[in-house]
Amino acid sequence: MSFKSVFIKAELTQNIELGKDYYVSWFNAPEIIKTISPGQFVMMESGQYLLRPFSVYEIKNNNIGFLYRVIGGGTSFLSKLKIGDKVSIHGPLGKGFSLPENKQKPILIIAGGIGIATFPLVARIAHEKGYKVKTLFGARSVNDLVCAEELKKYGELESITDDGSSGKKGFVTELLTNELKKNKDQEIFVCGPTPMLKSVIKVCNEFGVIAQVSFEEFMACGYGVCMSCVIMANGKYVRTCKEGPVMKSDVVAV
Repeated sequence: MSFKSVFIKAELTQNIELGKDYYVSWFNAPEIIKTISPGQFVMMESGQYLLRPFSVYEIKNNNIGFLYRVIGGGTSFLSKLKIGDKVSIHGPLGKGFSLPENKQKPILIIAGGIGIATFPLVARIAHEKGYKVKTLFGARSVNDLVCAEELKKYGELESITDDGSSGKKGFVTELLTNELKKNKDQEIFVCGPTPMLKSVIKVCNEFGVIAQVSFEEFMACGYGVCMSCVIMANGKYVRTCKEGPVMKSDVVAV
């Protein structure tokens, strides 16, 4: 399916602090919302020379939300915006997640850290379409389990943390291994930091299952021109902004 992207000036309607260093910024952007697909992203003004990629967290009415952690100048700029401020947004961009044709096939979401930002919209739409949804969420600590309650609206959520402050102490791959031992016939959606993605793909390969993986690579343009976001897939370089960010795990080199 082809999606038309647009370049707009979008007005901030809400800036919500979810916890220490975590925010959801909402912008009025009906032009983008009408063509968005879960798992796609936008390039957004960040107070710096280049636009920055952001996963789409949710859409409500004519507003589009972005969940992020303040870790640099770009996200700091967004967190300090005031209601009514306008920023440039280009989107939707890239290829998102594909729901299985068989609605009896469960959706298993695997999220690591701020990789959770893309999944509330995915989980809600899957739930509304009648799919069973379960989320496995790995984070550094309980303070990083942002939007967990939001995801619980759409299905079971199991968490695991590096320090054991919530759920079991360990890594999300442990939860995935246990889940696949019980049922391999699930549609797996994954997003998180690169080391976690590599570990998840390795587990999927061991069980002979294919996941849909959303890659978080540095992007300078979002158009497929600068080639700064390439990864190896099917023995050649592909652009995560064009051929991705969502790709099948069986074609990606890890």
